[in-house]
Amino acid sequence: MTSQDQPGATAPMTIAVIGATGFVGNSVVSHLARAGHRVVALSRDGGRRAGWPDSVETRAADVASGAGLSEGLQGADAAVHLVAIPRQTKDESFAAVNVRGTQRAVESARGAGVRRFVHLSALGVIDDPKLDFLYSKWLGEQIVRDSDLEWVVLRPSLLFGPGDGFFSLVRTTLKWWSPGIVAIPGDGSARFQPLAVDDLAVAVERSLVDADRAGSVYELGGPEYWTYRQIVDEVMKVTGMRRFRLGMPIPLISALTSVTDRVLPIFPVSHDQIQSLQRPNSTELDAFVRAFGIEPRPFDVSYLGR
Repeated sequence: MTSQDQPGATAPMTIAVIGATGFVGNSVVSHLARAGHRVVALSRDGGRRAGWPDSVETRAADVASGAGLSEGLQGADAAVHLVAIPRQTKDESFAAVNVRGTQRAVESARGAGVRRFVHLSALGVIDDPKLDFLYSKWLGEQIVRDSDLEWVVLRPSLLFGPGDGFFSLVRTTLKWWSPGIVAIPGDGSARFQPLAVDDLAVAVERSLVDADRAGSVYELGGPEYWTYRQIVDEVMKVTGMRRFRLGMPIPLISALTSVTDRVLPIFPVSHDQIQSLQRPNSTELDAFVRAFGIEPRPFDVSYLGR
């Protein structure tokens, strides 16, 4: 069975999606609505994405401040928490969004009588303050796992699909920051396991509707391993942008990004993201099949060339 053949839930639920208008949220909302659920889409401005059916209700809620969150979750049987930032700015910190925002979401869900709570984490989370993003996601996980909700935690590898973050950033780096040469961290052997965002949406729905999944943590990836070097090659292939690949020692890039974080915040990669390459971003190749009984889609970033 492929992910496209996955049947919808037999008992429709009212599901609140926190962070609905983001890259992952858009796919989750669309999939849940197609599966017959009543979807309440929560976002900072209460916006709507093109292509959502009219049945999707939109509400404004902000996890960073808590404004509208309790009201937005009222009437929901379950909630999906997707809000996180991959990089800190002067206006948004990991502590405010990834940690305290998760705490607010959990507390508001409990107060609204939500039973099932699916939380999107990330592969490589670790109890190590030296890796800011992964540590913030670890702390967020612990808040969810220490709650009395029927929680499920999903830890995917890199997610691909139109509008993605990581692979689109590689394209941007090639186009604007790589004049003939593209820097490859180390020897480019850092390994990933790209997963289609639409397959993650299937995992979210099964985590919501299957009663026996409560209290589970799932590490998820696609059907193949891809190194950083192979990913750059693939993005160059589909976009037609050819660059000479130059391996740069991790300590050198790390030193560079520690400076650009302070003086050039638009630089495409942060110091923390380079440091995080030390952590594994893959799991068993059959992890998705074993967890959800379907074969995930192969890696495909052809949309970057359109």
